[in-house]
Amino acid sequence: MSQRELAKVFGVSTQTIMNWENQIYEPNIKQLIQIANYFDVSIDYLLGRNYRIEKEVYIRLESLSKEEYIEIIKTLFELIDKL
Repeated sequence: MSQRELAKVFGVSTQTIMNWENQIYEPNIKQLIQIANYFDVSIDYLLGRNYRIEKEVYIRLESLSKEEYIEIIKTLFELIDKL
C-alpha cells in the first residue's frame, strides 16, 4: 500500500504518513485507533508490545490443578509481601 493510499484512508497528508514512518511524529490516539481498526490489529501491536509471554503463562496456568494454582498464588503473595 502506498503512502498516498494510506493518507487517503486516514484523512491525512502523504507527508504525515512519511513522518510517521520516519518516526518524526507519532499518530495521536484517535489515529492509532483508526490504524488498528483498519489493519485489524491491537494498539499494543502497533506500539511494539508483545503479549506472547503473557499468553504462554496463561496457557500453562490453565493446565494446572486447583492445588497447584493455589500454591502458585500463595507464593506470589509471599513475594509481593517481601517488596
